[in-house]
Amino acid sequence: MSDQIKLLFVIDCYRNPYAGTEGQLLKLLAGLDRTGFDAELVVFRGSDYLAGNRLPVPVTVLGIGRLLSPKSWLRLFGFFRGKRSAGYRLAHIFFNDASIICPPILKLLGYRVIISRRDMGYWLNRFNLLPLRLNRLLVDRVTVNSVAVKDMTVAREWYARDRIEVIYNGYETTAATVPTDIETLFPKDVTLKLVLVANIRPIKRIQDAIHALARLRESSPDCVLCIVGDGSQDELRALCATLGLSGHVRFLGPRTDVHALLPAFDVGLLCSESEGFSNTLIEYLQAGLAVVCSDVGGNPEIIEHGVT
Repeated sequence: MSDQIKLLFVIDCYRNPYAGTEGQLLKLLAGLDRTGFDAELVVFRGSDYLAGNRLPVPVTVLGIGRLLSPKSWLRLFGFFRGKRSAGYRLAHIFFNDASIICPPILKLLGYRVIISRRDMGYWLNRFNLLPLRLNRLLVDRVTVNSVAVKDMTVAREWYARDRIEVIYNGYETTAATVPTDIETLFPKDVTLKLVLVANIRPIKRIQDAIHALARLRESSPDCVLCIVGDGSQDELRALCATLGLSGHVRFLGPRTDVHALLPAFDVGLLCSESEGFSNTLIEYLQAGLAVVCSDVGGNPEIIEHGVT
């Protein structure tokens, strides 16, 4: 009989590896010891990325829609019961929908259940807090990626502190090849090179960096800000045009070579109004950048004010 632990990772949707949780999950799947673990990724809803890319473990897309639909509950019950018959006894849950619906079904079937919390709970509201608080009675352990997230989980979901483990994010340390387009990113007279790595979403407050750049140019006119991340650029480009910054803000889109790209810059920015534990800040420090970031969530666990 195999000594492998058969493990299910369960997540609402895996859109791409460029967001924090998805990127860390991909590293975890790729780094699992195959002699000790037999893992599978279970996804409620499919994505273009999953349709066009192979992940390091088998992937099952369940097609789960509304959480209140009996069909969703029956689909999950049948799937997890089949996996239990195949020897799976452990499930690790990510994101909010899976955290609401899966623990009762998994516990009924005899699984041990782990959930992850990796943000400051900006998605929590009066509708989902009640089932999440009830589910704490069915969850065996919680993993979080910062002390700040642990404190939030205790306060809002009512978990006991000794049931929560802080496991900071993991990072690659291997040297990376310098991107071939690095010389084309900046005019030759640029004296200050700024970078902001974040998917373009309201919670990242990238517009704050653009407004700050407009003020910075009053004293440092030869500076450029590069924004690296997925998402619609239309509103930010319009803001740049309004502020006269179109030639000073570069939108690079999502990149797979961020680790190699960063050493070309001087300062790394992060303006988020909420962060659990920022992959971006660690990558800035790995590249030797000075960091300017918002004092939220786990950021003070990474950045020492006035020092880093």
